[in-house]
Amino acid sequence: MKLSSKVAKIVKVLELMLALFLAVGVIIGFIDILRYFKTIYYTSPMDTYPMMQTFLGHILTLVIGLELAVMLVRHTPAGVIEVLLFAIARKMIIESKSMFDILLGVVAIGVLFFINKFFDPARNFVTESNIVNPAILVKDINKRLSTNIPEDLGNTIGGVVANLSAETGEELERGKTFKVADAEITILSMDGKLIKELKVVKTEEEDDVRHAI
Repeated sequence: MKLSSKVAKIVKVLELMLALFLAVGVIIGFIDILRYFKTIYYTSPMDTYPMMQTFLGHILTLVIGLELAVMLVRHTPAGVIEVLLFAIARKMIIESKSMFDILLGVVAIGVLFFINKFFDPARNFVTESNIVNPAILVKDINKRLSTNIPEDLGNTIGGVVANLSAETGEELERGKTFKVADAEITILSMDGKLIKELKVVKTEEEDDVRHAI
């Protein structure tokens, strides 16, 4: 196995571990939310506003932590945008001191929506020849290629292939083609047991039968 492949696998494992640590941290932080209720209840009316700001800030920080964990697992441009959206929203709600700060936040969110709509970050995971990264979301593939791949089979296109392989009992290997709904998904390259590249092609007829060729 090439050194670069080993390093990539080690990095992937470390990222998954970091995502797990983030999830555990959020669970621990969730316990602290319950403690806020008692504090808010006994806080005098004059101090309620700053206490509520702290409470909301804590919740939004936990949400950002969850989105970071998802981003580390999925590796999609959409995940990065979602993290930035929550981070900007927290900044606006908790730390804005003037209308200018709020205006900057609105502009920043508008720019993110503009990038997401007109530049379509998912295109970085789809080439003109329909060769895709296995980490791309199924909904992004369906939007990009006008296919109807069921999202309940997996969040990512790689997950769909893995689930189809488990259902049919077929081994994952280079050249294997799976048909689902109105799409054919072919494994172009593998790194050990990991899928590196897939090719997704929209077919003329939709077939609900899942099978491997």
